[in-house]
Amino acid sequence: MICNEMPDTLGFLIVNTGKLLLKAINVTFAGISKEITFEQMGVLYFLSRNNGKKDMIQQDIAEIMDKNKSAVLRSVDLLEQKGFVKRVPAAGDRRKNVVALTDDGKRVIDKMHEFFLEQDATLKEGIGEAELSICMKVLSRIQSKCRSSEQMFAVS
Repeated sequence: MICNEMPDTLGFLIVNTGKLLLKAINVTFAGISKEITFEQMGVLYFLSRNNGKKDMIQQDIAEIMDKNKSAVLRSVDLLEQKGFVKRVPAAGDRRKNVVALTDDGKRVIDKMHEFFLEQDATLKEGIGEAELSICMKVLSRIQSKCRSSEQMFAVS
């Protein structure tokens, strides 16, 4: 396929689709809690799925979410102000703070997780299992390519 215009490129289509999906997700989440964005939901989600396996610090969250530490710091600060997470001094290292969910944080992420899965089911409506499987595999391969060659898109 020869592309003469940016909107006809794979990257543009994926980014535009992502923006539309993010907008729809944020509208859905606004019905649950106007205080939570998709980025903040990601922090709550990974904290909720940790199940106490290990104390999570901001660096751990940044690595899991593939975000820089300052972006995670901003999200954690906002979530703490809203009462959804708390910082607790790490055992044995007073320089580090463990990030933990509060009861309110647990309630809101459980509700959002439920809505997210419902929205996912809606997105999949009318798409056959074979098509969906191919789509997921292709997107995973594209993600791997992007991760392995982040410099691919760097402008000198």
